[in-house]
Parts: sequence; structure tokens; C-alpha cells
Amino acid sequence: MELKDVLAQVPGLEKRFVYYLESLGYIRPTRLPKRRIARRDYGPADVQRIRDLWRYYQRGYALQAAQELVARPRQRAYALLEVPRAHRGRVWDDLRAMSEVRAACLLYGAPADVLVCLEVAVEPEVYEVLSRLLSHGLVGAPLVLHVARSVAGPAAARPPEEAGDMQAYVLIKLPAKHVEDALRALREIAGVVEAGVTYGETDIIAKVVVGDQAELDALVFRQIQALPPVESTRTFIVVGDLHWQREDGPPRRDD
Repeated sequence: MELKDVLAQVPGLEKRFVYYLESLGYIRPTRLPKRRIARRDYGPADVQRIRDLWRYYQRGYALQAAQELVARPRQRAYALLEVPRAHRGRVWDDLRAMSEVRAACLLYGAPADVLVCLEVAVEPEVYEVLSRLLSHGLVGAPLVLHVARSVAGPAAARPPEEAGDMQAYVLIKLPAKHVEDALRALREIAGVVEAGVTYGETDIIAKVVVGDQAELDALVFRQIQALPPVESTRTFIVVGDLHWQREDGPPRRDD
């Protein structure tokens, strides 16, 4: 894509900033020959890097520090938010505008109203992102679960058209010495999309996708809770179509 298309995708981005990144070697757009001068062609990876570097630069980071943060593997975290009904529309829009937020969903009958998945370079960024909501009084104090590492389950490999219609997140409490065994067992359970070891009030968070309530009950009660080390579970059911997930951005690495 041309530079004008890049500028249209990144709000506030300046043309000279893009050229400066290229002069530093932080981006390497393809040069397409033209009659007089070569035209730059920016690919999706260039746009993502420009967007990330511009975001850090706008926050006051030096470019070298921004480049170091962008180069780091992403860390995942989940945040459970209490959102008053009157503010849900604005919070939903704000979350979509935050590139660190990879997914968000509304929950049924849970202490929290919204579950947010974030991917950041360093842990303090999670609170920096959430502070934008807190500073406007839109949400209550969040419960944050930092993921130390995660694995993909068998459901993650299924084509989208075969995926079930019901999503849920299961928080699993168990002794720390059994976390690795449980993580391996979850990786083999059909319906588990991914599972991650967390810091905080729970030990593992698992995302599941099933066809209906009966399948969810069977998965949680007959399979997850049947794992010997599991002490307790809390299941948060996602509301119908009130969820979204970004498809752009760098892929996460599974351990």
C-alpha cells in the first residue's frame, strides 16, 4: 500500500515520522520502480510496526526505547471489569480503539461485566491501558490476571465453520505443584481453545468453545473438575454475539 493509505490507518501519524523510521532501518518497505523515483510499498508488517512505534512515541518514549518494546514478545493478560450499564457503549468503543486490547466480551451473570484480553510488551502497560478507562470513571477497579505462559488446545485447530456457538472462560484453582500436569491435560480436552498459567487469585484460565450449555456443563464438570488436582472452578459465559477479537497483529508464541 502507498504512504497515504498508511497515514489513513494510523490516526495522527506524520509523514516525516514514517520516513525517519525508514532511515533508521526500523521499517523496510518494498521499493517499486517508477519512471523517475522508486515508490514505496508498505506491507501489513510495516503498518503494524509503524502503528506500534507511533503509539509509544506519542506517549513520550524515545524511539530507541519504543523499538526495544516493540521487538519484545507480547505478554498476555486478562482483566475482569465492572462496567455500569450506562457506560457500556462508550467502554466497548474505547476498548476497540486500544490496539493493546486483542479481544473483549460481555459476560452472563458474573461478578464482572466485561472480560478483556490484552497483549503488551511489559506488565505495567496493562495498567496504563486500563487507567484510560479508570481515569474517566467508566469502570470499577479491575481484576487483572497476568499470563505467564499459554498453550493451544485441540479446539484452536478447528476451522471457524466447525467451531461451536458458545464461548466461556473457566478460572481454575489448583495447587501450584500440579499446574504443569493440569496444563498438559487441558491441552488434550476437546473444546478447550487455549489455557494459560496466571499470576493472581486463580492459577489457570482456559477459553472454551462448545455447541451448547449441555456441552459446556459436561466439559467443566466431567472433564476439567475431574482432573485430580483441581480444587475449584469459576465459569464466565460469553453473551451471544457480544464479543470480538482482532485478527491483525503479530502472532503469539505458544510454549
